[in-house]
Amino acid sequence: MDPAYVSDFNIFRPQRWFDEEVHMRSGTPAKMIDHPLYRDPFSAGSRKCPGSRVANLEALVMISQLVLDWKIFFEDESIKSLDDIQKSDGLTIQPKVPTLKVFPRS
Repeated sequence: MDPAYVSDFNIFRPQRWFDEEVHMRSGTPAKMIDHPLYRDPFSAGSRKCPGSRVANLEALVMISQLVLDWKIFFEDESIKSLDDIQKSDGLTIQPKVPTLKVFPRS
């Protein structure tokens, strides 16, 4: 989330990993975001976590089931985007998780 490397870090843009954009970053400081060790949370290559596929699938199934079964809202109605959520700086940037309202879907 450093604007020195990614100018629009707070916008969801999957196109930034398309071949054209990866090629445009070549030779610039922003090239570092294309390194597999930064791109993949489970590392890469022969030392990649052997359970990474299972973990990814489990997370997808769990999130899908939560969305199907529950309506989830922020208790604070002034939160409209990720920019509205307070963050604290430490070793990493940590969001102060807002209180959620959860209702079963009928």
